[in-house]
Amino acid sequence: MKYINTILLLIIAAALGANFYQDHNRDKVIMAKLDSIAAPAAKAIEEPSPFDKVPTDPLMTSKNIPVAGNTSISFDHTSHDFGKVESGPTYTTSFKFTNTGKENLYVSAADASCGCTVPKWSRDPIKPGESSEIKVEFDSKGRVGEQLKTVTVTTNTDPNKNVLTLHTQLFLKTK
Repeated sequence: MKYINTILLLIIAAALGANFYQDHNRDKVIMAKLDSIAAPAAKAIEEPSPFDKVPTDPLMTSKNIPVAGNTSISFDHTSHDFGKVESGPTYTTSFKFTNTGKENLYVSAADASCGCTVPKWSRDPIKPGESSEIKVEFDSKGRVGEQLKTVTVTTNTDPNKNVLTLHTQLFLKTK
């Protein structure tokens, strides 16, 4: 009985393997036929594609603002600790930075890790040697305990993403 089960399993595996091999070969034949049909049709299309006009430079956005690798940035600090504070108010801090490169610096995005954290910054280009800041508001309403929030800043630098960190310990006010 022990050998009969093994033999049956081998027969089933062989049958499945043969079906797979036949299906694989049939698919190869079908793909070859489709390729031979599609080749003349592709040659017959002579009008340009609308995608031919899309810029191919991966460093440019749709607004012609560079997004990576053109200049450099230096932050005064990349983290801020509000300390142990009461839950409820909105706390604000600023992250100052300088364009340390030779081209205009563009901050194309500042994405917060949470809806309670809102970054604000100028959309104007920062010239080489000039400084600016990203103001970040943290709404602590309804939050208690340790909080760690981030803001990912996208610029035309290499690397093009910098992470700013906010930390605080929130407590409820006792009456």
